Amino acid sequence: MKKGDYQYGLFPLRIFLFPGEQTTLHIFEPRYLQLVTECLSSGEYFGIPYQGRTTLSELGSLVKVVQILKKYDSGDLDVLVECKSNFKIHHFQNKNEHKLYPIGSLSKIKKSTFKPSEELEKYASEYLAHLLDNSKESKSDELVSLNNLVNLVNLSDEDKIKFIGFSEFKKNEFLIKKFKFMMILLSQEKMVDQNFYLN
Repeated sequence: MKKGDYQYGLFPLRIFLFPGEQTTLHIFEPRYLQLVTECLSSGEYFGIPYQGRTTLSELGSLVKVVQILKKYDSGDLDVLVECKSNFKIHHFQNKNEHKLYPIGSLSKIKKSTFKPSEELEKYASEYLAHLLDNSKESKSDELVSLNNLVNLVNLSDEDKIKFIGFSEFKKNEFLIKKFKFMMILLSQEKMVDQNFYLN
């Protein structure tokens, strides 16, 4: 194991979360029930490597169980998890003599400071002003936080994985394209609504 690598239990899923994002999971397989139960009692994190259509990505989301939402008579669990950081897998071990679940050595991906360009801020503000019909809210500082911008454009899991590897310039360019496209969709929706009311 390299310095800076840590071992975590792994739960491969077709989900990719950025830090701060939450999702609910339904846990029913014995190996993952063991993993989640252990994490609940120890307060430890577990890794969700992104499971692509054909291969397991080396990238994933390190999550913590925030809350148990439901316990079933069968032993199944519904839990709410929150991503604390993203990671890269260095070693994946599917079977382990002590655990039912896979284990991997991971290194956390440093959260890069993302500075939205003025152009990106302009497109994001315009989009929000259109969406909310209220320009005050569209100017808030929270708007231009990376998490909020990413949530607004509703990136797919594949997009998020691509996005992580982009330079700051490319991230800005990518999000501007998304906002431009969403503005077109929003304008078309509004036109449809107006025509509907006019007829």
